[in-house]
Amino acid sequence: MNQILDVEKKKKSGKLETNTAVKICAIAILVFGIILAIFGIYKIITAVSEGKKEPIIEISEVGGKLQLKVVHNKAIDKIIYSWNEEEEIVLQGRNRSEIVETINQPTGNNTINLKIIDKNKKETTYQKELYKEAKDEIAPEIEFEIEGSKVKIVAKDETKMSYIMYHWNDEEDTIVQVTETNEKQIEEKISILKGENTLTIIAVDEEGNETKKEQIFKGAKKPTIEVVQENDKIKVTIKDEENIQKIEMNINGEILTTDPDNTGEPLNLKEVPLEQQLVPGKNTITITAYSVNGLSEQITKEITL
Repeated sequence: MNQILDVEKKKKSGKLETNTAVKICAIAILVFGIILAIFGIYKIITAVSEGKKEPIIEISEVGGKLQLKVVHNKAIDKIIYSWNEEEEIVLQGRNRSEIVETINQPTGNNTINLKIIDKNKKETTYQKELYKEAKDEIAPEIEFEIEGSKVKIVAKDETKMSYIMYHWNDEEDTIVQVTETNEKQIEEKISILKGENTLTIIAVDEEGNETKKEQIFKGAKKPTIEVVQENDKIKVTIKDEENIQKIEMNINGEILTTDPDNTGEPLNLKEVPLEQQLVPGKNTITITAYSVNGLSEQITKEITL
């Protein structure tokens, strides 16, 4: 009797263990199926999301030009752009996913048209209206003019000057600002230093364009003229510390010169004495002396006999 009970218990015990295993297996299959389903849905969502993602386009001005930046989640085959309805220009992507290019931008209001083509030949278009102000890109001009013992600096710009700064040798700069009366030109007269010296000038216009010019000047004193009346004559003494180039004398409208043929040859003298007869009545005399350095001196005398 006890043996029969033991057999029945074992049978019941085996049935319970089989049911449990089946349940566990079913649950595992169900969980695995759910995981596969979730993974499949995720891949679909990801694929759809990636398929819909557009390139990121940034346009900015850098150094007077236009910087075009395109970032994509796919490799870029090429970028095609044009201004307004003009000719298209192709930028090769070379399978990059990020491209930065600098392009010229025309002045005024203009529309840029972009086409971004990825490795799958999918095309994305972009259009934007941009404005660029016309700027002055021409640098100023600098001229020197000798006026006696001074040099006149003339700086010109076709639009508007801002300032000039100049210095002799290694001295500090002197700055001269443009005035409202003449915005396109700045003039400044400065004394030429004695001896050989270098003058450096920088001219800057309103847009920041600048021109630099250097020139060596040999400073010297102007000639001196001394006139002394002795009875019906005048005695003239002309001196120059280096060399006298030419002497001109205008006596009552009659012009006398040491270089009547305009040969340009200097006198090779540092001092020249002259004597001139006066006429009865009023005598108007103008004497001009020139040095080889380009400096000159002039005096006028009126003497009545």
